[in-house]
Amino acid sequence: MLHSTVAIRTPSSTGRLRDATAAVREDRELLAGRISWLDYRLYLFRMYGFYAAVERALLASRPLAKVIPDAGLRNHKAALLAADLVALGVERRDLVQLPRMAFAGALALPEALGWTYVVESLTVGGKQLARRLARQLPHEIETASAYLGCYGDEAAERWREIGDALDGFPQAEPELDRMIEAARDGFVRLRGWVSPSLPRSTRIHA
Repeated sequence: MLHSTVAIRTPSSTGRLRDATAAVREDRELLAGRISWLDYRLYLFRMYGFYAAVERALLASRPLAKVIPDAGLRNHKAALLAADLVALGVERRDLVQLPRMAFAGALALPEALGWTYVVESLTVGGKQLARRLARQLPHEIETASAYLGCYGDEAAERWREIGDALDGFPQAEPELDRMIEAARDGFVRLRGWVSPSLPRSTRIHA
């Protein structure tokens, strides 16, 4: 009797991240419903406070660059949000007074990778979101959407690179669990930081 051998594929790191965060992450547009320019500016305020805190910790994580060589270049989205806010009339000197999400000052590598997965995942739908918002806020999107379009036509490729880096980096099970838990925490904290501050019709879906 012949016995066929079925190879059992081990889920990739990104596959496990995707599955583990499904309950706290919704793959829908970041803003839903009819919004005003004030809603959009408030959204940028909160996202600035989120990125300014998280990127500071990621930039301080030196081991992160061993897994994601261009991590330092990727962690510039707070600057893009600042440019958008200035374009909407906010004084640059006032940006330092905007509230920032409380965040630990340093991250070990597994946690830094988990948070990187969170912040990079937010860029995937940026171009699509900008197109939709352009119908409601044409002037604002034309002049203040550097954050939403941060990777331009390379957004899909930049996201694939993150997946390849995470999948190609060998991690023991405890470290992988820590990365997944950090990503779950990241999506939960993002929602808690941004959503309560927006009108009901403009809640984000992280």
